[in-house]
Amino acid sequence: MQDLSLLQRRYGPRYPHYLLVVLMLGSMAMILASTSINVALPAIMADFGIGRPLAQWLSTGFLAAMTSGLLLSAWAQARFGARATAQAGLAIFIVTSLLALVTSAAWELITLRIIQGLCAGIVQPLAMVLIFQVFAGGGRGAALGAYGLGVMIAPTLGPTIGGYLVDVFSWYAVFWLPLPMCLLAMLAGLFLMPSARQRDTPFLDLWAFVLLNVGLFATLGALAEAQRFAWAEPRVWAPGLIGVLAIVAFLWRSRFSSKPLLPLALWRHVGFRKASWVALALGMGLYGTTYIIPLHVQTIEGYSAGWAGLLLLPTGIVMGMASFMGGRLSDQLPSAVLLVGGLLALAVSSFGLGWLGPGTSFLVLCFWACVGRIGLGILLPALTTGALDALDREQVAHGAGAITFVRQLGGAFGVNLLTFFLEWRHRQEGGDFAGEVTAFQQSFWLMGALFALTIVAAYNLRPSQR
Repeated sequence: MQDLSLLQRRYGPRYPHYLLVVLMLGSMAMILASTSINVALPAIMADFGIGRPLAQWLSTGFLAAMTSGLLLSAWAQARFGARATAQAGLAIFIVTSLLALVTSAAWELITLRIIQGLCAGIVQPLAMVLIFQVFAGGGRGAALGAYGLGVMIAPTLGPTIGGYLVDVFSWYAVFWLPLPMCLLAMLAGLFLMPSARQRDTPFLDLWAFVLLNVGLFATLGALAEAQRFAWAEPRVWAPGLIGVLAIVAFLWRSRFSSKPLLPLALWRHVGFRKASWVALALGMGLYGTTYIIPLHVQTIEGYSAGWAGLLLLPTGIVMGMASFMGGRLSDQLPSAVLLVGGLLALAVSSFGLGWLGPGTSFLVLCFWACVGRIGLGILLPALTTGALDALDREQVAHGAGAITFVRQLGGAFGVNLLTFFLEWRHRQEGGDFAGEVTAFQQSFWLMGALFALTIVAAYNLRPSQR
């Protein structure tokens, strides 16, 4: 059995940086898959003859499954070890990506995306836990900043590269796009990932996991059906009711379980509660804007998938630089300062995009998108530091998974609610092109208002508040 200390002796003082590269590769592949699909949605909708309410499941289904998978990460790492967990997750991800190339129905593609999301949820939190362990002697902020560089740039570079591949090879390209990074992460992980595990790890609380998934998917399904049918329809309120009851049952079971899937005790810390509100906003900002901006420019401005992706290329560079600097600054400045600054930039960007009309130049659209990406880049390392610094040492592993869970929850429901709001406002504004323009504007304004409100939670966030 190999643990971190043995690996550090074997590979020398540079080992933490080698491991950081492997962790970045795995995380980038997962996030690339979650966001590159957005530029392919119009092509998939045309190919399968489906509308936005069903097509959005390709994004929200992935994010919802990823959200539930995050809670399996700490258990899987303890039970099987980080190496075996990462290798299994990456292998299943690769297989489902190849199967997606031969699908013939929309439901098959959505099912594969849900399986991929579950794999991504299990694999991704391993990175933050290992970074906190291997950089315990110092440089944690810089490491988180470098990791954030990959994590935050992938959602932008993915649509950029994927957009041009979609123009040339159709939507199939977005499924084989992450495969090279997955294969590299698997190969390097065989040598660099720790394999130590705890044989006495208790069995998984399967009932809690089932209740969580029923709650998430039933609630998201109710919101998706509400985009097409009235709330009084049984196909809308029935899954909504089932979802709410399942979530309540999951929280009740987590509250009284000795080994809960989601440790609710983490939210007894004031700092962690405040950071969780910011994490919800960050998830919506990261995945919501990456979803709505390509859809907006293809629907309103008439951009191709390639041009829609190209719009996000400069924003990815800006976001990567901001994330790296944010990691450096998180070692020197209070988390609250960086969180408020990042949220303010997101709010300004959303309001700016909402005020634009059809025919806006490429550079103006890019400018306002870059403002928001600066905010996102600052937020991630500051959020991680602010959330985990509020916890006791023995809670860090569960806290890393929990704060990522909250962030992904914000992404899943953010994309779903944005689609719901967009479809509702489109119908209310007349259902024509002018109504589509107004609906997109109002969606951006809604996001800006939510980011502005989250500043209240980020204000005065301090380490170790209990």
